[in-house]
Parts: sequence; C-alpha cells; structure tokens
Amino acid sequence: MLSDDDRAILEFEGRWWLEPGAKDPAIEFTLGLSAAAYYERLLGIVEGEAAARFDPLTVARVRSVVERFPVEEVVS
Repeated sequence: MLSDDDRAILEFEGRWWLEPGAKDPAIEFTLGLSAAAYYERLLGIVEGEAAARFDPLTVARVRSVVERFPVEEVVS
C-alpha cells in the first residue's frame, strides 16, 4: 500500500520534466525533501508492486535507469 507521500513522489517523478527549471530545486520546493532523500525514497518505492500498479510507466522507467546505473556504482 502506498502512502500519500509515496504517491506524491511517483507523481512528481512522472511529470517533473514538464515544469521549467532544474529538478533538484523543484524536489525541495514541491515535496519538501532534499534531492538525496527524494532519490532514496523513490528507489525504495519502485521496488514494490503497489508502485507498479499505481504508475507502471514511471516505475518501469526508474527501474530501467537503476538497472543501467546500479546505485552501488553511483554511490561508490
């Protein structure tokens, strides 16, 4: 089950590119999260099947990016 915050994060990820400006400031302004906290939450959310049922296209896109650029490689 997705929380309201989880749904807001998925909705933001699915439409952020429609807004003018850089993504990181938009994350903080819209969701009140730092970029690091946002991405940590997003990666956790897309692991669940509830997220895939809520927004299958956004979840598939995020999962494909994670597959191409594993988090361990980015963090190291």
